[in-house]
Amino acid sequence: MNSQLRTSLAALLVLTGACGDSGSGDTADTAAVDVTPADTGDAVDDTTPVDSTPADTTVADTTVADTTVADTTVAAAPATLGGDRPASVYYPADYGGGRTWPLVILLHGYGASGLIEDYYLGFHAAATAAGYVAVVPEGTVDGSGKQFWNADPSWCCNFGQSAVDDEGYLLGLVADAAAQLPVDPARVYLFGHSNGGFMAHRVACDHADVVAGVASLAGSLALAPADCAPSGPVTVLQIHGTLDDTIRYSGEVGKYPGAVEIATRWAGHDGCDADPTLGAAADYDDAVAGDEATPETWGGCDAGAAVGLWTLTGGGHIPTVTEAFLPAVFAFFEAHQRTR
Repeated sequence: MNSQLRTSLAALLVLTGACGDSGSGDTADTAAVDVTPADTGDAVDDTTPVDSTPADTTVADTTVADTTVADTTVAAAPATLGGDRPASVYYPADYGGGRTWPLVILLHGYGASGLIEDYYLGFHAAATAAGYVAVVPEGTVDGSGKQFWNADPSWCCNFGQSAVDDEGYLLGLVADAAAQLPVDPARVYLFGHSNGGFMAHRVACDHADVVAGVASLAGSLALAPADCAPSGPVTVLQIHGTLDDTIRYSGEVGKYPGAVEIATRWAGHDGCDADPTLGAAADYDDAVAGDEATPETWGGCDAGAAVGLWTLTGGGHIPTVTEAFLPAVFAFFEAHQRTR
């Protein structure tokens, strides 16, 4: 996606942005805008078999498929996973058999959709360019007509007290991918924004045996430390703007912890060093002048995991992400692959 379109989408999201109690009159993370996806060339419909020799069009009956092709992995790659809650699947340009591929699932914000979140971030294009199979699911609709993820007992955003089992659904997506695709079970990741960030943390807390890492943009953990007891180390990246007035950088009393506490809690869970290492400043938000991102990394963690906190000084709830942002997220995952 070009930067002008991403900036326009971010502006639309800002106009309607808030992950708040739907009963209080707060609006959703994203607007219900009509966005026609650009042709990025990496969706499943664009993939071709490894043996792409043109068919012999002189054969009279062309209605019968050629079943003699040796490697049909790419041709058979599904466009969706998840059964009656289908999630779109996108593949790297060189996707095929003979190796395994990392898997990343995008979790949208409250009131958003997978489609809008994907094209706001340029997510599946960046993920597939980095060599990931990308899955873009949809939350369910609450009583106010807004899509959400049930990250209970986290504060955001099951305001209607739905019994929907989104953890089970996401675990089912991972299982579907493992059954149908050559994905690497040791490299399964979640990226969530706002309510999606809460959901990513929720799954990491409960299913460290399934997810190797999560990234949360403007999300948070459950308030009570006892509500997150991972069974093993997880690589975690918390990304948060200091001027976020929806999910506050400093947290909110009685609702959710702040960004620094999120990182230090995970560093404790993962057995990391007590103090983080400060990295070079970077520019991940076009809406803020200069290199507003301050990356800190807690190293020395168990099983090769790591915990990162990227503080976006002057950044809000819906940053206008730069072209460098998502490649840096995927590079963080790659640099801190968890060992079993």
